Amino acid sequence: MNYLEKLNNKKVLVTGGLGFVGHNLVKRLLHEFNCQVIVVDDCSNSKEEILGEDIQKVRFHKASVLDQDLMSELIEEVNIVFHLACKQISASGSDPKLDLQVNAQSTLEILEKIRHSKLPLLERFVYTSSCSVYGSYKNLPASEDGVTRVLSNYAATKLLGENYTMIYGSNYDIDVSCVRYSNVYGPGQSPTNPYCGVLGKFIHNALTKQPLTIIGDGEQTRDYSYIDDAVEATLLAAVHPRALNEVFNVGTSIETSVNELAEKISSMIPETTQTFIPERDIDNIRRRSVDIEKIHRKLGWNPQININRGLALTIEWYRKYLEV
Repeated sequence: MNYLEKLNNKKVLVTGGLGFVGHNLVKRLLHEFNCQVIVVDDCSNSKEEILGEDIQKVRFHKASVLDQDLMSELIEEVNIVFHLACKQISASGSDPKLDLQVNAQSTLEILEKIRHSKLPLLERFVYTSSCSVYGSYKNLPASEDGVTRVLSNYAATKLLGENYTMIYGSNYDIDVSCVRYSNVYGPGQSPTNPYCGVLGKFIHNALTKQPLTIIGDGEQTRDYSYIDDAVEATLLAAVHPRALNEVFNVGTSIETSVNELAEKISSMIPETTQTFIPERDIDNIRRRSVDIEKIHRKLGWNPQININRGLALTIEWYRKYLEV
């Protein structure tokens, strides 16, 4: 059965809908499933222009997810809530209170609204978490039932939001699901955004003849997930019956070091150079890869785009849309 067909013509709310994953999710909801989409985003690290002409097809509220009156009103209208709004990892430490409010408190307030309201239209609440909750996980690939070792404000508050989601799902009979993203990359990730990931920055620098800045010795690894695969997993989490009250890793189970990433990009974009700088404190994790057996077994999801293909597609997009 194609469970994604359940999305057809649904009315959905996407918080953080102008972000990298958010706007890609919104576009797919619009174009493939003819959804009525409501977007809430405060534009703190995004712009309306990212949706292009599609901004005319959504109901857009330039507002914070902490606006309880607005959020309460919108939740009463929709079938599915995709809660993507968050403070990014690089910004979380500079304002810990706001990080807590956006990443966790907003989640709690939405869940409280759902708990205490009669919402006959609402079918599921989807919370998007992060594989940063694993910290320096020693037994790779990291599995959902393994230990979490948060090493940043961001990881702590994302895990708190995730825990609230699962508690309300089990204790108050709310249909919920969570996905933990691992280093999502691909088209639509602007390098002008200060929170753009290393892969996007590398491609931009290579195309603009700037050196690829490698932090530390470059042997740290990450599990890179292509944007289309991440969106597919998120959609499945919203409609699949076996996703209820579950947390799923979204990745590839494959480690790629920063040095390997730099070499791959250098082979695709000639005359690329590299430079090394000291390590930083943020997200200073040596290795990361995640176990995706659970999401494959329960939802039938597998990543479709490997790192080489994903890099090629991302480079193609950067060349076309960023005019570099």
